[in-house]
Amino acid sequence: MTPKQRDVMTSLKRQIHLLEIHYRHMKRQLRVLSEEFEEYPIIKAGDFTLAEVDGLVRLNQRLSSLEHYLREVGQQESARLDGRVADPNDPLDDYEIDATLYFAMRENDPGFDDDDDSFMTQRDLSLKCADTLADGIDHREPYMEFPARLNDIPHCWLFHDLYDGCYGLEQPALSLQDCLRVGWIWVDIAIRHQSSLDIDTGEWRQPEAPA
Repeated sequence: MTPKQRDVMTSLKRQIHLLEIHYRHMKRQLRVLSEEFEEYPIIKAGDFTLAEVDGLVRLNQRLSSLEHYLREVGQQESARLDGRVADPNDPLDDYEIDATLYFAMRENDPGFDDDDDSFMTQRDLSLKCADTLADGIDHREPYMEFPARLNDIPHCWLFHDLYDGCYGLEQPALSLQDCLRVGWIWVDIAIRHQSSLDIDTGEWRQPEAPA
């Protein structure tokens, strides 16, 4: 090894050591930040104006309509794809229907940034088995106190999950105050086809019959 090569290796080892220190520091910061986001918002009735209560009721209504749409998409696509899975001449083995909902803040919100997506939270759903969507059940927690008539109307599952479901950094729960900051929802639905090709035979493997 030449002196120059030795110097390069020494420099690289030093840089790697500094990167490891920086990595550990950032990992600690991420853990602390993650713990803060994983805290569930405390539901407080507080002093909501009539207009704010109307806004929360409207959000619940919009999410209820969205549930019906997502459930219908899941049922229609499942019916079509189930037929393909059952067809022995079709290579389709299985499928998934996934939806991701991105809750974006209003453009007039002080935290809105034109250079950023401004997504406040997101929810990942499977539409293949969407039993909780548009199920007709009131998902409002009876032990929680909500402002005004929000105590008296059924809460759809998506609304309940928005303020009560926390799933890490990208999918935190929103306080009722933050729910009012949501201006629109980007709905991304993806259908994934799954097939298995046998290398030895060159044939598509058929799905195993249920036991």
